[in-house]
Amino acid sequence: MSKRFDPFTVALTGQLSIILIVSTILAFVASYLLLRLYRRAVIKSMRRRSRSDILETHGFIAPELEHRPHDGALNFGFITRDSSYGDERSAKLYRDAARSIRLTALVHIIAGSVFAATMTTAFLYAGNLEFLPFRFLYFTWVNAWPVVIAVHLAIGLSRRGRLIAAAIYFLVGILIASISMIKSPGLTLGQLVYLWLDPNVPPTLLLVIFLNRRIRAIGPLVLVFMLLGVAGASLAVTLTGNSPTLLKALADASSAIGLRATSAVALLHLLGFAVFAVVGWLILSTLRRLYIAKSISEQSLIIDAVWLVFGIVNSIGLVFEGRWWLLSGLVAFALYKLTAITAFRAVGLARRAQLNGPRLLLLRVFALGKRSEALFDSLGKSWRTVGSMQMIAGPDLTTSAIEPHEFIEFIGGRLARRFIDTGRTLDLRMSQMDLAADCEGQYRVSEFFCHDDTWKMTLARLADESDAVLMDLRGFSPAHTGCVFEVHEIFNVVPLPRVVFAIDQSTDQTFLRQTMQNAWRQLKDRSPNHRLAEGQVALVELSAMSAATVDNLLYALCAAAST
Repeated sequence: MSKRFDPFTVALTGQLSIILIVSTILAFVASYLLLRLYRRAVIKSMRRRSRSDILETHGFIAPELEHRPHDGALNFGFITRDSSYGDERSAKLYRDAARSIRLTALVHIIAGSVFAATMTTAFLYAGNLEFLPFRFLYFTWVNAWPVVIAVHLAIGLSRRGRLIAAAIYFLVGILIASISMIKSPGLTLGQLVYLWLDPNVPPTLLLVIFLNRRIRAIGPLVLVFMLLGVAGASLAVTLTGNSPTLLKALADASSAIGLRATSAVALLHLLGFAVFAVVGWLILSTLRRLYIAKSISEQSLIIDAVWLVFGIVNSIGLVFEGRWWLLSGLVAFALYKLTAITAFRAVGLARRAQLNGPRLLLLRVFALGKRSEALFDSLGKSWRTVGSMQMIAGPDLTTSAIEPHEFIEFIGGRLARRFIDTGRTLDLRMSQMDLAADCEGQYRVSEFFCHDDTWKMTLARLADESDAVLMDLRGFSPAHTGCVFEVHEIFNVVPLPRVVFAIDQSTDQTFLRQTMQNAWRQLKDRSPNHRLAEGQVALVELSAMSAATVDNLLYALCAAAST
């Protein structure tokens, strides 16, 4: 005799699936459109001149009436991790970064394993299955698939690193599955493959949508909002449909104002969405306050969303064994989060982080697009374990570097407040820079939004107060006059040992060397580089964003920041 299910259970499982799918699709569309609007608003304000009486600046150091050309040699050298560049202090900073990356990965593996073990326990209990050692191990391995995703999001694995992580994960599964099949001859390979595909493929496909790099920065926030809104719309219709009194009231009200049945249902959906959207906005505001207080990070928002999606999806099927099993995913997520917080405190990443770690200024050719995004993503996950990062907002990284509080301010119509329009505003923004590590030991990115006539003074101020400067000159050519100015300004303001230039095959190296030679010969007397007998330009080759090239770049930056 087949098992019968009450109408509530059937409706609950069906509605949860629909809510999750619809919310994810709506979150993707809304995130994409909102980020396009955000990028357009930022670019429009960047091109606008400020309303203040700022005079066009031609450099941080005032022009000199008499100029004495620097006649020392300017040398160029490529930096790799194996080179003798740097000293013991830079090597220690590099080791600290590498250690922090390994510990971060370890924390996510441990916390993810707790989540997987909790979901396995719920599955076995709900199905009244015996707790056999290798059965438990296999299902825990199945539920640990998000660990691979979470580790990549946390430390930025290269393509080769992702393949190695996936290979290790599946080799462990093959070993457990082989032993299980030996111990249980009736168990088939097809059954084991299905047991992996069923809980992992649907949430993975959903996450492929909203973890897209173009919307990843705000995807989790929008997903939370949409989940609540769609749930409210669905709940409003369900409650009304199950209540004869509410159903009659809706029918009477619709007839009174001349609405058709379909229009009345649509209006009911909108009302339910609106009510729960208010709750969603309150949650977003709370997340903003937690982010500013460093209780959460933009990284933890994204990774938490991964585990929450897997927990919700995998607990839906357990509802047929009892409606309270729906909470198993939330319990597993809560234990994961508690474990992660405890583990981060235990390894002491935030405790060991300096109060004011080295400050890195990132400059680049704005036209690089996806290449800038890849560098920002990879470098951010490594450098930000030891120091903060500052940069001038540009169209290339507008949507990648957006922080939760910036996005919420944009939604609230307060984006214009973030733009620098006077020297006093610049002073304020400099004093507001977030230079301390968060609860996970990660430093943050400070983005400076500038108008067309304020970016030069902002550049000079940031360069003068940074411990290291990275200038990404991939794609550099005579067409990039703004970058030519930046090169001259960097030579005049920042000691060359603190500067690293990244190039690749798309860089016009002849023009690059000519530009730097001109900047070297035209050094102003008050430039810190004018006292050098000869100059040394540190170059890093970034033809491919592999693990080796990112390591070379991180090592060069650690050496520059330790000078």
